[in-house]
Amino acid sequence: MTIARYAEQFLLCALAAPGGSLSDFLDPDAIMASAQLDEEAQNAIIAWLVTQQYVTTEVRADGSAYLVKLTANGLEHAREWRRRTQSKVERERYLQEALMRWAYDNSPANGSVSLQRFAADERWWFHGTEVTWDEVYDAVHFLEAEGLLWVELPTGMTRVRPTPLGTKFAHSHMTLRYFMTTSQPQSSNVTNNFNNSNVVQGDAPGSNFATGDNVTQSVNQGVDADALAGLVAQLREIAPTLDLSEDDAADLAEEIDALAAEGDEPSRGRRIMRSLARMMLPAAGTAASEAAVQAAIEAGAGMFG
Repeated sequence: MTIARYAEQFLLCALAAPGGSLSDFLDPDAIMASAQLDEEAQNAIIAWLVTQQYVTTEVRADGSAYLVKLTANGLEHAREWRRRTQSKVERERYLQEALMRWAYDNSPANGSVSLQRFAADERWWFHGTEVTWDEVYDAVHFLEAEGLLWVELPTGMTRVRPTPLGTKFAHSHMTLRYFMTTSQPQSSNVTNNFNNSNVVQGDAPGSNFATGDNVTQSVNQGVDADALAGLVAQLREIAPTLDLSEDDAADLAEEIDALAAEGDEPSRGRRIMRSLARMMLPAAGTAASEAAVQAAIEAGAGMFG
């Protein structure tokens, strides 16, 4: 696993340790033992946490060893990670996406991969906690039912591989929830001509319709309600991952609420998306977070024109 994964375990155990607050220095040896982490990785873990400004360090008075103390930033992140790991919804969302992308990364061409190998991947860990096999199988069944994953059950093992739709998701930077909202086939629109008359069956969003010898035209350029709801949901999922102050987070939430309420008017939606881009892109602290923000902005650009 990467040091970042080990560091998440360390930080959660530091939060749970007696005196795990801003005012107390903690013994990193005790935290490493509590987290069942290899002592050889301790220096790298502490260095990563210091770089992220999650902890500060101090040498003992006798110079024999050093202590660590959570910073305000570290305490906030640890509490947020603990909240997410205790949420069934958060765990399901994480595991469905992680498992889908793992299956894509590890399935050979025209082949499948043993599900048991997932336990050796760092995606088995969610913010410092292990997922369970019950959770994994629930995610597999969900992905199979949604047409994203093919599941094979040879004797004594489970093998998986992405479907074409699952591969399409793996290539996207979208959250799974937003992808499933926007990537389903649209209802077909059938146009028949009967004696110089046009009859349209089905919805025709964003379409032009011409009739008559002199041609009268009606245009529908509204925003699809389901697509807008999916975009709003995606933005709300991304928001907690951003490095925002409490006030900035409140402002962001207000802009997302405004998009939900007023985004069905394209010009208003465009203005709100520009504002959201200015707020969210600078606050994306990781490559994954930046990719998710960029995907949402591109989705909004496509939606509002």
